[in-house]
Amino acid sequence: MADWDEEVDVVVIGSGGGAMTAALVAKDCGSKTLVLEKSSVFGGSTAISGGSIWIPNNHLMAKAQLSDSPGEALSYLRSITSGCVAEELLQAYVESSPEVVAYLEKNSPLRFEISSDYPDYYPHVEGSKPEGGRTLESLPFNLRKLGERGKELRVPGPHLLILGRWMIRSAEARDMVSASLRARFAILTSFASYLLNPTRSFARRDTRLTLGNALCGALRLALMERSIPLWLESPVTKLISEGERVVGVEATRCGQPIRIRARQGVIIAAGGFDKNPTLRQAHHFSSDCATWSSGSPENTGDAIRMGVEVGASLGNMDEAWWMPTTMVPGHLLPWYAKGSWWTELSREQGKDFPWFLLPERTLPGTIIVDAAGHRFTNEAAPYLDVGHAQLEHHRQGAKAIPAFQIADHRFHMRYPLGPIMLGMPTKKYIKSGFLKKADSIEDLARQCGIDPQGLASELERYNASARKGQDPDFRRGETTIDRYYGDVLVKPNPCIAPIEKPPFYAIKVVPGDLGTKGGLRTDAHARVLREDDSPIPGLYATGNCSASVMGASYPGAGGTIGPSMTFGYRAARHVTGTPPLA
Repeated sequence: MADWDEEVDVVVIGSGGGAMTAALVAKDCGSKTLVLEKSSVFGGSTAISGGSIWIPNNHLMAKAQLSDSPGEALSYLRSITSGCVAEELLQAYVESSPEVVAYLEKNSPLRFEISSDYPDYYPHVEGSKPEGGRTLESLPFNLRKLGERGKELRVPGPHLLILGRWMIRSAEARDMVSASLRARFAILTSFASYLLNPTRSFARRDTRLTLGNALCGALRLALMERSIPLWLESPVTKLISEGERVVGVEATRCGQPIRIRARQGVIIAAGGFDKNPTLRQAHHFSSDCATWSSGSPENTGDAIRMGVEVGASLGNMDEAWWMPTTMVPGHLLPWYAKGSWWTELSREQGKDFPWFLLPERTLPGTIIVDAAGHRFTNEAAPYLDVGHAQLEHHRQGAKAIPAFQIADHRFHMRYPLGPIMLGMPTKKYIKSGFLKKADSIEDLARQCGIDPQGLASELERYNASARKGQDPDFRRGETTIDRYYGDVLVKPNPCIAPIEKPPFYAIKVVPGDLGTKGGLRTDAHARVLREDDSPIPGLYATGNCSASVMGASYPGAGGTIGPSMTFGYRAARHVTGTPPLA
């Protein structure tokens, strides 16, 4: 075998939350570690996400006098995963995730706080926490601490920034869609602090990082403090094996092939197959899913392919972190989304941009219907469930892809609808065909290709109940998670209002996602498994390139990144031979 070009103890593939956590822990356990990133920027899908982590029984809950226990968390996870996830994986997650948070707060610049009032997604299930506490958010992080490396952090999309620059926290995002005076005052105060801080308002981008950018920025600084190299534009093309053991990787560095030995092992945390049309066609509804995904553009399933080449088995491949999405034509993206720092958007000029629909589904005065004009789900339910409902409804023969979100003039004047901010002019959106507008429901239906009588009848029935704040069909607004983004000024149900004031509006809704959740099967130590359940020596995986510990479900906000970081932590401890967790 040819000589190695580089030798380290641990190679980590990817640079999102799970990858950087694994690299940090491996280094702290005494191992020489190298991080390889395919893209020209670091952070992966974590950087362009909400950045929350779902961590049951975390130490911050105790400080806030919120009760939790491993038993409650396990009960909850067993219920929502419906027996489709190995017990050892669930136990490993419940045992280790609180330790990960405590470790990172002690050994990195990362600091967390509880996302205020953010409940578990299934508050009616035994072991859930309807009052919240398990979803944690990174505190804001100063971009300037990264120096020149700050330019290498992946920038979020326009749906996570205000005016293309101003970064806000999850609580501030909630205030943005609230009509209350308290919320509006809070937003004005936050915006004023941005404008009055010259280091932020005159910088090329906001230096106060929040959400996924804050998480990745703080982790990157931790790597820099330990002199852990992170090579950008260094895609891994192959895993190298000697016998049954993975001993290194082949990669490309500065345009040249390079062979890197990993004396202890390789940890893959390289994202899913979000943007791979072939795999999406094979495992999901359509190859269009690759276009509809909000995942990182580089997530093309390379890690999954390489794992299979060395004997790995796959699991959960038909699932994704589904998110109702509308596709915004590239030329309609707001002017502020086209600055020179929008590298991904610059490449995608003229193409549709996936804009996920989060608060606008839950706010009062809107519904989602199929081509027959019928509702098919609780629009305010967890986004994964709305995606599942749309896909299943379509598979059963209804024309639900695309579906249509319907709203009226009252909604438009008070709340956002995709990229259309409250009360803003709609002419360009209508001219492009993205937004449909009509003075009557029947005319709106005809423009959308919806059955006019079906939509009119559905709205008549819906409005009769909505005037009472009720939804007898789908019980919208009856749980704490439904109400999280509701309008507290609307009584008695913050998620329900009639749709009756013309003109009426509609946009298309497709089953987009935040990333895929199927991939390499792993055990409780994140070791990659063969079909016979035996581990492949020297190979570990975490994050969306692995079969999710959450199965087909989603426990709460942060149910993607929390497991990625937790099993990255466990992988690093195991590969370095650190004593087992308590």
